[in-house]
Amino acid sequence: MRILIADDHPMTRAGIQSTLADSEEVEIVGEASTGEEAVERVAELHPDVVFMDVHMPGMGGIEATRIIREEHPGTRVILFTVDDTRPAIADAIQAGGAGYLLKDVSAAELVNAARLAMEDKAVIHPSLTRAFIEEVRFVDRRPDAPLSKREIEILQMVAYGGTTKEVAHDLGISPHTVKTHLERIFEKLGANDRAQAVAIAIRRGMVE
Repeated sequence: MRILIADDHPMTRAGIQSTLADSEEVEIVGEASTGEEAVERVAELHPDVVFMDVHMPGMGGIEATRIIREEHPGTRVILFTVDDTRPAIADAIQAGGAGYLLKDVSAAELVNAARLAMEDKAVIHPSLTRAFIEEVRFVDRRPDAPLSKREIEILQMVAYGGTTKEVAHDLGISPHTVKTHLERIFEKLGANDRAQAVAIAIRRGMVE
C-alpha cells in the first residue's frame, strides 16, 4: 500500500515512518507538512492512503481531506489526532475520512487501518467508538426543517446530477437563485455540501 504522511511536526512524521518501516505491506511514498502540501502531493504521487493530521497551520486536515476526496476519490484518507471530542469526529465523518485514529496507535493498528480503508471499510479508534455512536445519534435527532416544494424540486434535480446552470435553465430562474435555494437547503438539512444534502434527503425519503 502506497502511503503519504501529512503532519506539521517532523518528529511525528519520522515516528510514523519508523513505526511502519518493518511492514512489508507498506511503502511510504511521500510526506507533507501542511494541508495545501498534502493536496499537492496526492495529485503528484497518487497514494492509496493518506495518514492526515487534523490540526495543521493554514489549511487543516479536515479541509484537505474534503478536497482530496473530491479530486482523487481513489485515495483514502485516515485522520489522526489527539482530539477525541464529538465535534472533531463529526467533522472527520463529514469530510469523507475513511477512519479516525488517535496518535497513540501501534504499527499493527496503522497497517490494519490502511488495509481496511483499501477495502472501503471505516476504522475508528476503539476509545472513540462511543463518541462516534453519539454523533450519529445526534445527527438523527436534529429537528427537521421542512423544505419547500421548490427546494425539493431543486434537490431532486441535483440528485440526478444537475449543475447549478442546468437547474437554473430548466426551471427558468437565475443561477444565483439556485445557489440561494441550495444554501437554505444545506441549512435546513444540516449539510455541508450537495453530496451530503442528497445523501440525507435520500435517507429521509425526500428525494429518489
